[in-house]
Amino acid sequence: MLKVLLANPPVVRSANSTPANDFKIDHFVPNKWMAHSLLARRAIDFLKVRFGLGKGVRYGVRAGSRWPWTIDSFLTEGGPPYPFFMGYTAGLLRAHGHDAQIRDAVAEAQYNYEEFLADIKAYAPDIVILECTTPTLDIDLWFAEKVSKFSEVALAGSHLTSKCDEVVRQSPWASYFLKGEYILSALDMVTSRRKGIYESNVVKKIDDIPFPVRDYPSASRYYDPTMPTARPQLQIYGSKGCPFKCAFCLWPQTMYAGHVSLRSPQKIAEEIRQNVEEYGYKSIFFDDDTFNLGTERISELCDELHTIGLPWSMMGRLDCSPNWLFDKMIDSGCVGMRFGVETFNKEVLARVHKGIERTDFQQTLEHLAASYHDIMIHVTMMRDLPGQTEEMHQQDMSILKALHFSEFDMRRSYQLSRCVPFPGTRLYDEIREQLSGVDDDFRKYDGSQATVLTNARESQ
Repeated sequence: MLKVLLANPPVVRSANSTPANDFKIDHFVPNKWMAHSLLARRAIDFLKVRFGLGKGVRYGVRAGSRWPWTIDSFLTEGGPPYPFFMGYTAGLLRAHGHDAQIRDAVAEAQYNYEEFLADIKAYAPDIVILECTTPTLDIDLWFAEKVSKFSEVALAGSHLTSKCDEVVRQSPWASYFLKGEYILSALDMVTSRRKGIYESNVVKKIDDIPFPVRDYPSASRYYDPTMPTARPQLQIYGSKGCPFKCAFCLWPQTMYAGHVSLRSPQKIAEEIRQNVEEYGYKSIFFDDDTFNLGTERISELCDELHTIGLPWSMMGRLDCSPNWLFDKMIDSGCVGMRFGVETFNKEVLARVHKGIERTDFQQTLEHLAASYHDIMIHVTMMRDLPGQTEEMHQQDMSILKALHFSEFDMRRSYQLSRCVPFPGTRLYDEIREQLSGVDDDFRKYDGSQATVLTNARESQ
């Protein structure tokens, strides 16, 4: 039996934080107690606005995020997504007799690198698996090297899919490199202990492996702020992967290699009931790449969810379900729907291979917004898409305004992200061919700020 720790280190930095200065931050950063105290958070927010306390510090997400980002306030009211690859990997390793645990500094609001390193060391692991993302790569490799002083290190995640050789050259102290989805390759690694690179072996039937683990301290803290249902919120897969070919979408290209696994309604219901009984979850969020795949399957799942009786929400597409199925979702307890729209401009959508431009998806959104006043509807929008002009972006904003969508109204909300050409995606390859000024300063691949794509456009 091996002791394997899947660790998600802090993501906190300021403008001058680098590996050379051990990511030192000269500004105020709250400790864990402050981050979890409502009174302390309010005091910090006041001092930040009034006196600039902690100004310039950014906090972000890594494991579990399809679109890694940072913001200028610490994550407590929501944001950290459940790290499904870590969870499923730990479950599979346990099923094969290994002691696999998860430590998630991001979910715990643990922003001290040295303290989190000490937590890992105290566990005395044989192997530590660290998931890497493009915008956090400098933090990831710096922290992983520190871990390698007392444990074997396995680097994993989306960035390694296309950049593995570069990471290997940068990380002579690492023992293992897991490309793409690493649930099965992690088991192969632990079983064989062969040093080096492991190609991804994507799980084709997700119902055939154990449920992801949720028995660690921060498992009840994952919460989607756009779907503010009762806490603790169970983030769960109804499916894994997506059949659509969006050029910018990270996980379907880098983690799943195009594979889609649809879970059975009965198995989903079994996982929900088990977690509700053991951990007391009070609501459900289906954090799928595309939830509403398969009309008959979703209809059967609605029957199961109606019996379970918890409020639930989901991430889906506007063009995948007939109106009667949306009606049935709501009747079975759905209180919130997230849709990836990106832009209403069909020429831009066609250019990024969204696949939604062939249908009148805007009409579906208008129908849902007008018919279900009490349902939370959230749409995700983008700037800097290939071929998208400022005029097109303003037209998008006008359409949202006409539909009464706002960044601050939880019933009709939207978020606006920057388009990021993550390595390993079709968009990354296309952009590098079409635009000058695109470099591999990976800190510029942050989906919430002006990105490498923004900078490249401005240089034209």
